[in-house]
Amino acid sequence: MKKLFLIPLTFMLFKQNNCLAQDIIPYGLTPNARQVEWYNQEIIAFFHFGLNTYEEFVNEGDGKASTSLFNPTDLNIDQWAKTLKAAGIPNGILTAKHADGFCLWPSAYTDYNVKNSPWKNGKGDVVKEFTEAFSRNGLKASVYLGPHDRHEHLHPEYSIAKYKQYYGNQLRELMGNYGPIWETWWDGAGADELTTPVYSSWSKIVHELQPNCVIFGTKNSYRFADVRWVGNESGFAGDPCWSTIDSASIRDEAANIKYLNQGELDGDAYIPAETDVSIRPSWFYHQEEDKMVKTTKELWDIYCQSVGRNSVLLLNLPPDRRGQLSPIDSTNVVQLRQGINETFGNNLLKGAQIKSKNGRGGQYVETTLLDNSTETFYTTKDKQTTDEITFTMSDKKEFDCLMIQEVIQLGHRTTGWEVDYSQDGKRWTTISETKGRQSIGHKWIVRFEPIEAKYIRLRITKGQATPALHSFGIYKQSLLFT
Repeated sequence: MKKLFLIPLTFMLFKQNNCLAQDIIPYGLTPNARQVEWYNQEIIAFFHFGLNTYEEFVNEGDGKASTSLFNPTDLNIDQWAKTLKAAGIPNGILTAKHADGFCLWPSAYTDYNVKNSPWKNGKGDVVKEFTEAFSRNGLKASVYLGPHDRHEHLHPEYSIAKYKQYYGNQLRELMGNYGPIWETWWDGAGADELTTPVYSSWSKIVHELQPNCVIFGTKNSYRFADVRWVGNESGFAGDPCWSTIDSASIRDEAANIKYLNQGELDGDAYIPAETDVSIRPSWFYHQEEDKMVKTTKELWDIYCQSVGRNSVLLLNLPPDRRGQLSPIDSTNVVQLRQGINETFGNNLLKGAQIKSKNGRGGQYVETTLLDNSTETFYTTKDKQTTDEITFTMSDKKEFDCLMIQEVIQLGHRTTGWEVDYSQDGKRWTTISETKGRQSIGHKWIVRFEPIEAKYIRLRITKGQATPALHSFGIYKQSLLFT
């Protein structure tokens, strides 16, 4: 039997005609407020920066490198922030402590940090400069505090109990001394020994000091996670990609990569996938990779396979040894935003006549699919889980991309959909790339060879509840992506 979770917050998000949409009941599990905010960000930046930046060909330090290596010659985090603003990326995650254990702030609990580096004569604090620069520029600041710490493991008296306390103290420093922190990243690499009770202690610290902070969790921390790992570091989410998952089945990540990638419809936990990838082959900056930076077109492919598959893209932009983003990295990510805006800024269905088979009417009319409002949506009559919505344009138009959005606050409702096109409104051809589509979620993007047509038909072929769709459109991809 299906479970219904009625969350009052859901209703507060949909004000239409000055009344609440209380007649549409959420189906199954739904996102909390943190997860809705996370989804709306769409792209988050990752900044891998630390001792590994200053070692040759190192991405996973062993915890033995000297703190004297860390010495940015011209740290400029405002440059990072300005790049993100130009790229339309609202949030950035700094590797405050990677697996080597080196801390980018003057932690009171270890000497393996910036206070023992030559940078600013040991008086610097990268985390402080990061959070202040992002606040100045109207951006969200987040931190990666690696659970696995190779430097601490070198200590002869290391124990899980002692490390639990050590990490908890550092978590309190970061969560309590630097203003709002919007996401904390608990990498699972090397952290198999850290059990659920350990993460339980740490999650309490996060919720106490930063109640609005999203927790990225893996392995034994999934019970406390708002978002999950997508199962790869290549930049693609699954097809389908459900926001729900069976939490008991994802503790052994190595055996459940596909499961993490796709999730599970009607799983027992709402933990959507965050898709991480670096703009370079490595996570940390290495000069020899300057000619291997992903192009704007490659970033567009990644965007469509992450954001365009009901996920959020976590894109790594590693600062160089100066402490700045490389010009080519910055240029390509800004051009990605330009291309996204050019593509989705012109819905070719705008102005089309719309007719549905099972439309509910009232405030849920078909035109809400084209109004670009996050406060309106289309749905069908009660118990009608399938539908056909036909769009008749004034003349033929060429398109090679489509996008559809579901009202995630009302749960996974539609589980099957396809799109057809026609020249005369009578003989229809299904766009092959849409055959057998299942999930929609926050956003689903499909690309294909150019098609010219006057009539478009969206068919909802299967559902668990009446569909609830924010938007639907067809588009022509920006020339920046060719």
